Amino acid sequence: MNQHDQTMQHTRMFLENMVGFAMKAKEAGLDVKVDEVVDSTLGKILELSEQHFPLAKVMDDSDLVLHAEGPGASNQQPWLSALNWVTTTTETNIRRLAAAYFDMRGANGKLLARRLDPRLTGIAPGSLWVGVKLAHLPALPLGDDFDQGLTLNESVHMLPELIRFIDDEGLRMGIEEAAPDPAMRDISLAALFRFAPTGRRGIHTLELATRHKGMASLGQRERVVLKEVIDKPNMRSAKSGAFVGQIREADLDKTRLHLRGVHDIGTIRCVVPELTIDQARTLLGRHVRAVGSYQTDKHGRPRLLFVERFEESNG
Repeated sequence: MNQHDQTMQHTRMFLENMVGFAMKAKEAGLDVKVDEVVDSTLGKILELSEQHFPLAKVMDDSDLVLHAEGPGASNQQPWLSALNWVTTTTETNIRRLAAAYFDMRGANGKLLARRLDPRLTGIAPGSLWVGVKLAHLPALPLGDDFDQGLTLNESVHMLPELIRFIDDEGLRMGIEEAAPDPAMRDISLAALFRFAPTGRRGIHTLELATRHKGMASLGQRERVVLKEVIDKPNMRSAKSGAFVGQIREADLDKTRLHLRGVHDIGTIRCVVPELTIDQARTLLGRHVRAVGSYQTDKHGRPRLLFVERFEESNG
């Protein structure tokens, strides 16, 4: 049963109870007036029509729902800057997550991410609820790289689940089992960091909700923890190794690179702690040998490499 059907059922039960109460009162000889019955139910009906039904539509029609709370997300008149922050942050994060997702499958991530068509499914009161649906997802080429792991939609749906692993001082045990692909786990945690509000836009908390994974909340505490996790990722069960490939993309804010064209592997996401803009410029477009500690997915494929150094390669 979807949210709309649940709300309809709740509305029906409320009306049946009110009508039943009026009928029994009349049978008992009480003077029941129609306007009094209407007055006693009108407030609830208005609440259902103005809040519950719009929210039910947003929840049913969306791949991702965001619920902002704070002075900028007031129930009646939210700040325009707060609404703009929610929608802009959502579109930017979805496109960046999608670009990295497609990159890790050997495709042109930026090109495919630009073809995404995120749609606003609705805005509902109750602080500020915003729904987004991923329409017209670009098709990926077939092949071994594309047949493994979660789809892009599934990766977005997993975001609330990953929030629940954020503790006061790091990530709880079990996140590796919930998100077994270390590269996509790293990409998703970076997206959650960008979703976590700073409080400067009048938003103190931002809840993320999906149909299959429920709802979880991000605040400034989670933002601090995620910053530490991204800067110093836990490389449990890592192995030492070196991989030769080409560097094409760099996320300088998060010191991340994608090493493409690695023999028998495809693309590896690299963590480079001390990456500067000048270093990134010298690496982009070149074939290099990346040396460090790496984590694998459940198929044993290297996916996330903590780079200790780069060495020249003849390609």
